[in-house]
Amino acid sequence: MSRHSHAADDDFKVGTRQQTAWGTHMATAFFFGEAGAGLFLVAQFFDFALGMAVGLLMVVIGKGGGHLVHLGKPSRGWRAFTKIGSSWVSRGLAAIVVLSVFGALHLWQSLHGVLPAPLAWLVAGIAGAAAMVIMVYQGFAMSHSSAISLWSSGLMPITSLVFALLNGVLLTIVLGYNEAFLAGHADTLRMLEAAVVVLILLGLVTILSMLNAARYGSEGGRESVRLLLRTDFAATFVPLVIGVGMVAAAVLTAFAPKGLPTMIAVLAAELTGYYAFRILVFKAGTYDPVMKFGRSFTH
Repeated sequence: MSRHSHAADDDFKVGTRQQTAWGTHMATAFFFGEAGAGLFLVAQFFDFALGMAVGLLMVVIGKGGGHLVHLGKPSRGWRAFTKIGSSWVSRGLAAIVVLSVFGALHLWQSLHGVLPAPLAWLVAGIAGAAAMVIMVYQGFAMSHSSAISLWSSGLMPITSLVFALLNGVLLTIVLGYNEAFLAGHADTLRMLEAAVVVLILLGLVTILSMLNAARYGSEGGRESVRLLLRTDFAATFVPLVIGVGMVAAAVLTAFAPKGLPTMIAVLAAELTGYYAFRILVFKAGTYDPVMKFGRSFTH
């Protein structure tokens, strides 16, 4: 797989260059963080203990563990908490810790009901707010990367939020399909299935808008779009992200026979497409040329 396309080598030649700092480990952490936080928040709304527990595990193990693997020296990871006032990465890591503590307390309260009402509401509010931060902070962190046009967009946090909610709704449907809050309430299940279709369509619009903005932006943005839609990553991005993760998932939800097997297939399709999206958006992140003036000396 090509790493440089119209690209600058490690010397000072003019051209674009793909970022390599964030790769599969970080993409996996993003995936588990957004999906887990989305699941926790949706499950919290329905007081669905299994969903909250699975969501917490996805965030703590998948998200937290992914960041530990990414750190060159995990023993220095505490330094990431020192810039909460200026860094979305620091805010996100703090939110993971807060959700781990207050999410566990809320789950315990949901199962045993031992906390007085005012304290229970406070714990639930803090846990929900921490989940919301985890759902969007990754998009804010990427949008601050001004040198990478594909990422430097206000659509990034919206994309994170939409897919976190989509993952949360789908996981809640599958995990809770035979639970009382869904099995005994057909109208609630229909509402959640409709939300899946709406969120998929919204996700498709945000991705296409993000690509359109990059295409008509800088040279690095145009190169990123070319990588995703025409060259290196097109064979994966178009069929998996758009075809499987969005079109197939929406069609199955809207028109396939209703039932748990269908929703499992929808979940598998959407998670496959979303994981591919997370990896490929990192791989296609392209720096703008740093020596554009150099071309004037070649003519």
